[in-house]
This record gives sequence, structure tokens and C-alpha cells, in this order.
Amino acid sequence: MIFIFSTGLTTFKGSFSENRYLAETFNFHLCPVPLGACDPRFSLQASSIRFMVKHNFDFNKWLYEGIPFLNNVQEKQIKSDLESGLPFNGIDGDVDEKKLQELCSFVAMWLPSSSVGDSVVVPVEKDEPVTAMYIYQADLRKRFTQIWTSLDPFGQLVVKRVEPEEREILELNFKGSEKEQQERQVLEMLGFTRVFRLMTGLTTPIIGHNLLMDLIFMYEKFHQPLPEFYSQFKQDIHRLFPNIFDTKHIGHSLRNRLEHLKLHAARNLQDLYDILHSPSVMNLTLMQPSVEKADWSGMQEQIHQAGYDAFLCGCSFLRICHLLHFRNTNSMSVKACPFQAYLVTVRNFCNCVNVIRAMVNHVKLDGEEPPSQRPPLIHVEVVQPGDKILPQQLVGWFSMYGTVDIQMINEKQAIVATSNFMTARDIIYQFKGHKFIKVSKYKFWEHSPLGQKVFIGSLVLATGSCLLLLMNALK
Repeated sequence: MIFIFSTGLTTFKGSFSENRYLAETFNFHLCPVPLGACDPRFSLQASSIRFMVKHNFDFNKWLYEGIPFLNNVQEKQIKSDLESGLPFNGIDGDVDEKKLQELCSFVAMWLPSSSVGDSVVVPVEKDEPVTAMYIYQADLRKRFTQIWTSLDPFGQLVVKRVEPEEREILELNFKGSEKEQQERQVLEMLGFTRVFRLMTGLTTPIIGHNLLMDLIFMYEKFHQPLPEFYSQFKQDIHRLFPNIFDTKHIGHSLRNRLEHLKLHAARNLQDLYDILHSPSVMNLTLMQPSVEKADWSGMQEQIHQAGYDAFLCGCSFLRICHLLHFRNTNSMSVKACPFQAYLVTVRNFCNCVNVIRAMVNHVKLDGEEPPSQRPPLIHVEVVQPGDKILPQQLVGWFSMYGTVDIQMINEKQAIVATSNFMTARDIIYQFKGHKFIKVSKYKFWEHSPLGQKVFIGSLVLATGSCLLLLMNALK
């Protein structure tokens, strides 16, 4: 299962009269909490761990202080488990059976010397999971009918000796407040999902950089499992976030229109931010809005730190909006601009999200997909029937002409995607007549096993229909 370790948000509050924006940044470490049947599992890839270590990710903070989250399906499952009492049946994964026996022994030793009304704090560590604390309470009440358990304001487990009549009253009160406790527990486990739902209730634009995967993760982790069809995903995302802007797509689209800015040199978000905030670009247009950081105490200004990335993204979006809005305006006519006017200027980029290594360079979340502007795919196959090809071998041959992606059909055939038309043209030309491999433009009907089956099936069907018509005509 793919997992989100952290997410970052930066809110921008504009002041038109002062021509400035106040940016407030938030970082959230995310770590799910198990309860009942809801016990998420995920795997870690060594290269991902190395990347996070390189960028100073705090694993201790993630594990000890991580905020839980649920999607809609998990929330319903937990509510159902709580109502049926499932999390309290038997020993939960969070509960150490030996520890539970120690608690029972502690209470059994305390009871003979206690009087009605006496209470004692049971030795349970404060960092015990919430689930374990609930099970400890329930199990102790079940085993000892002359006590009642509760949590004090400091989160400690307290045992009190009570009369049978008081016990009955406490049980009745507990049943009456049990629903409220369950709702409070679900609310606690929702965690960051509550922030996500707050965001979906706003009409404020969502700004991201190359954020298609971010949208997919948020949908699956905080909303519901991914749908079977892409069209349903588009429809749901657009309903959740009606106005999305992708600075990666905007920067890529403006490379030719704003060639003097040298946006083509931006390999990542930090590069884009540095170019747009360089003195040469800042001096192109007057009245650039300033951005003031609200509170950055303890915040690292480091790329790939979630909150800082969100800050860079918002600032870059503001710079692009200002440059485009006053691109053809006399310098003496430039003035402070309200944010809504900026949105009108960049409306053509709204809900266009960048896609890497695909047949289209972006997806349109609120309309028809754009036509493909990618170079044609290349089909590679061995010349001799007994030969085989390896993807590493093809990368070694083709990478000198540009960036390539290799997808093996089988050990004798492969499909190659290139980054631009020139790379595709050079590979097809340079490997024409190669003694080991045959290189050509990919054709679905000729090179795809599915395409060949469809073509042969259509041919057989057409031939059969013609023969049937001919026979009928002869009769």
C-alpha cells in the first residue's frame, strides 16, 4: 500500500491596499492509528527512505506524533466496529496480554485493603495506544464487579472501589454516554481528514506543482478508494476542488510565450521559484506583490520539506499571475491588483494538471482531454528469432539521443517512449538496418498482440459475412 508520511499547506491571505500577502505554513506528519478491523499496512522502499533521510525527514516525530487519518470507507468500518463492540472483544493488536495480566494482579492485590470510595492509579504508560486504554478499562470492569474504571484529566487509568448500587448507576450512565464517546473517538482518529474536508468545503483555488499524484493520494487516503474508471476520478476531484492550478503545467506552457524568462531551465519547483524571484525577473514589472511569512519559528526552509514546498508553489503562482496580467501594460499604468483579477488572467490554466511520461502533457479535470503532443512510440524487435533483448541494453543504445522509457512486451519485443520528436526521429534513423534489432514507429494493429487479435477477428468476420452474402446471391 502507498503511504503518505507528511503533507504541507501554506495559506495566503491578501491585502489589496498594502499589495502584500501573508503566508502561513503548516506541516503535518501523518501516521494511521489501528482500531478493530482497521489496521493499515504499508511497505517502505529503501530508495525512498534514503531520499527522506537526505532531506532531514524526522522519523521519530512521524512515529510518535503522527496525525491519524481515515477515508470514508475506513470511517464507516470503525463506526460499525465500535457499535458492535468489536475492538473490545478479546485482545487487540495494541494490547500486551502479559501487561493486562499484570494490571489484573495489581487490582486483585489492592482490593482486599481498600474501602468503598477508595481509588488508585493503575500503572499504565501514558503513551499506550487509545485502543489499549479502552480495552484495559473494559476488561478490568468485567473481571472485578466491585470496581469502576475511568481516565483522569491526565490520561491515567484510575480504579475506584464502589458499592453494587453505585456500579449499576455508573453502568447506566456509561451506556448513555457510550455513543458520545464513540463519536469522540472517531473524531480523534479522523485527524487530518478533518483538514481535508475543510479544504473541500472552500472555493479557494488549490495551487500545486506537478500535483497529479498528490491528488490521487489525497483522494485515496482522505476521501475513498480510487474508482475503477478515470472519468469517475476526474468528476469526483473536480467536485471536491473546483479550481486547481498546477505551476508545473503553467511554467511548461509559458516557456515559449515568456522565452526571455528562461523558464525552460526550471527542472524542479526550487528552480522555478529562483527564476521568478531573480532580480532580472522582479524588475520586469512594477508593483510586484510582496509575501510576508507569518511564523517560521522552527521551520526549515528546505526543498522537499512539505510546508516549504507549498510556500514556494504559492509564491511562484503569484509571480506568474502578476507577469501575465501586466505583460502588455505600460509601466506607468501598473498598479496593485486584486487576486480575483489574477484568476481571470490565468483562467485558461485552471484544472489543467501536468502529466509526465504520457501521451498527453496534461489532463483536463473539468473537460475534454487535450490532443496528444507527444512523439510517436517506437517498436523494437529482434532480427534473429533466437535472439533476446534486455531493457538495460536498449537504454544504453538509445539514451545518447535523449531521455527514453522502455516497456518490454516480451523478451523479443519492446516499446520505447521518447521525450521529444527529435529523439524519436534520430533513434529510428540511426538504427535503420541495425544487425541485431529492427526499429520502427509503433502501430497498434501491427505490433500489439491485442490489436493483431482484433484485426484477425475482424478479418475472419468480414470474410465469413462476404461468403454468406455470396452464397445467398447464388441461391
